[in-house]
Amino acid sequence: MPIYPKGKTEKDIEKAYREASEVSKIIYPKKLNWFQNRFKNLNHFNVHRRDQDNFLVTIADFLLMIYYWFIDQYKKFIIWLYPRKDTIYGVAKDAYVCGKLTFAKKGDSSTPLHNMDVALWARTKLGGWRKLAKGYTERDGSFKLYFDFLESRKFKYRKFYFEVYQTTHVFFHQETGEALVKDVVFERYPIKKSEFSGMGYNLDNIQLFYWEYRTDTPLPRVVINDHDQDAPEYYSEDRNKAIREQFIPIELIKEDHLAIIDLNPDLLTIPKIQADYPPNLTTAMEKILPYSTRCDYWFGRRVMNGMNCATFQKDEKNEGLYWVKYFGGCSYPTNDEYAFPTVEIQFELAENGLPLPLKIKTIGPINAFNKDRYQVHEFTPNDGEKWEQAKRVARVTGALTAEADDHFAGTHLNTEQYAIALRRNVRKNPIATLLLPHLKEVALINHTADTVLIGPGYIPKASAVTEDGIVERAKDTLGAFDWKNWKPMEPISDRHTYAKAENLFWELVEDFVEYFFKENEALIEKEWYEIYCFSNDLVNNSVPLFLSTVDESTLSDSEKAMNKEKVKYFHERYRLDPNLQRVTIDGVVKCISPITTNENAPEEGDMENLKAVCKYAIMMATFMHTFINEHQYDDIGEVLYCSLGLRFGDSKEGIFRPEDDYSISPDVTRSTQMMWFSNLLSRTEYGFITRDEEHDVDPYFCKLLKSKTKEFAELNVEIDNIESRTNI
Repeated sequence: MPIYPKGKTEKDIEKAYREASEVSKIIYPKKLNWFQNRFKNLNHFNVHRRDQDNFLVTIADFLLMIYYWFIDQYKKFIIWLYPRKDTIYGVAKDAYVCGKLTFAKKGDSSTPLHNMDVALWARTKLGGWRKLAKGYTERDGSFKLYFDFLESRKFKYRKFYFEVYQTTHVFFHQETGEALVKDVVFERYPIKKSEFSGMGYNLDNIQLFYWEYRTDTPLPRVVINDHDQDAPEYYSEDRNKAIREQFIPIELIKEDHLAIIDLNPDLLTIPKIQADYPPNLTTAMEKILPYSTRCDYWFGRRVMNGMNCATFQKDEKNEGLYWVKYFGGCSYPTNDEYAFPTVEIQFELAENGLPLPLKIKTIGPINAFNKDRYQVHEFTPNDGEKWEQAKRVARVTGALTAEADDHFAGTHLNTEQYAIALRRNVRKNPIATLLLPHLKEVALINHTADTVLIGPGYIPKASAVTEDGIVERAKDTLGAFDWKNWKPMEPISDRHTYAKAENLFWELVEDFVEYFFKENEALIEKEWYEIYCFSNDLVNNSVPLFLSTVDESTLSDSEKAMNKEKVKYFHERYRLDPNLQRVTIDGVVKCISPITTNENAPEEGDMENLKAVCKYAIMMATFMHTFINEHQYDDIGEVLYCSLGLRFGDSKEGIFRPEDDYSISPDVTRSTQMMWFSNLLSRTEYGFITRDEEHDVDPYFCKLLKSKTKEFAELNVEIDNIESRTNI
């Protein structure tokens, strides 16, 4: 088969790519239509059809939004009317209120909450607030706040409140760069004046459901029972507004399609669905230059520098050849409708520095009749149409593994575990102001993903993986992610622009973190106990080291061989150092390495460990997530080019069929949901480093990134599109 479209060259494809990039570039709408359906926040999106299709429901929804607006304005009015001043009333310190704060969840209730910001307030008969005392909890969670007894006995006070605070946001002064924190009330305990009469008042042990780890999953996840009522953090209003403005047009297309399908599925076709959504990169390129996105040249180019940004493992037997491996269903639970074979692709580097596919090997079922999990099929460019079909199979498997392993596990879940440990432990230490802007909101979006994409959502219904399979796969994959000795991907040629961009951004992160530590090292050491607790939570709640819990004596030879390949490839793919000595807890080898084992002060190497953790967490939450997320609509925004799943169909050929055989493509329901899904991930971004919409990015970090604008542009990366955190 030809490397390029017939009669065309690399220059023609690159020209089509540049033109199509402009056509498919995402432009956010500026205004909302007041009479269109609205959403309170991202958690209210649904991959299925909503029940807001008629005029009366739309009006009711509009009135509800007005109600929410008035409630919000009322709260702002009350805050304005009764301001809280950070002034302590009273002079003497002859009375006190004391107690102890611990976590509340079973199995965690003996763990104290250290360095929590607490305060005692009095409320006047006219509604005013007066602060009587403030302080922090000790290492054991205890607190003792002294206040003026006579001041508290004044007639004007009608009630008292003990309040516990948490930092929700970090902002930066735009001129000085000073970090400013926003503390909000996490819990409030009323105290009647009649009870508050002695010289000492003991609140006893107060247990807080504060950033609790879930116990219903093997993954380190935070407890969120109700996204709108008891989440440990919330999106800002501007973030919710951006979601609404960017995505409602896409939501309406999907709802229109699902309504038509309810009437008669035959009224919709995949081409019609595709045409209704905004053009993506591949559809735009095909319109400009047919076959440009199906040719071998483009295939290798996207595997290297597209959403998958694959790792090229050197062929041990052939100098100059490489392998890319996408591990499919393997031994994970899958359904009977979709195929998910493991795909191994052999490449050679062409003279232009881009990889050219030589062989595609699939391992696993390809039709509904032979379910042997280790059957092998091989294809080369000499196989004509089968080669074209094999490239499509490789694209689909690659997209699903990139989505499940690299995007969901590698950035979302990976970042959440650092966010939980940080929130539970780091408050006074300056590391909080360094990491919090980059780790906020990830727990919220992951909670939404549980239902929209994972649980009853899209992926288990539009691909081979089941809900249980996703969790098992995520646990295994997360077991290959560790901060210790991590380094960016090594470029294999000058055209390996993704790897070069990853290295360039890593250099910026290193500069940024080193600068921060130089400015704050003394206070970081002073509050080292928080880092000790942070490290313990990270290690104790991390998943087992990749495949360390597998009993090889129970495996077949084929399974052993596959696991050996996975371990070798994952170590290279995720830069996991297999030679590190790791912590074992209750017989389980933990994946994440400890930062420190000393609770009072850093020992030799501990400060460098902490720097490495900070660099790693920022890297995962920003560039690593951004690149995959931003390119999803490019690479999975055309159903026939690359969906997340191919159905077995009724033919013996199974998934090796032409694109116009819709029996192996997703059905029309899944097709429109796929377009909705890929648009959701790429069109609802908010919180960028250089745009700094909420002034929550360190100005020095922005300055560093802006200084490399030209270098990133040469690598096809727009710095203004690099997110400051993982929130979609």
